[in-house]
Amino acid sequence: MKNFLWAVGGFCAASACFIVWGPKRIKPVQELAERLEVAWSDHHTVL
Repeated sequence: MKNFLWAVGGFCAASACFIVWGPKRIKPVQELAERLEVAWSDHHTVL
């Protein structure tokens, strides 16, 4: 019974973290691609 309660508590904590922090960390793929392109070009122009 104790293990079941720990599992339910862990699931609830994971769900709460996903709801609270999940939407803030999701970035559109296009924005990530543009940031990668800028970082790549900066890296190659510095050297």
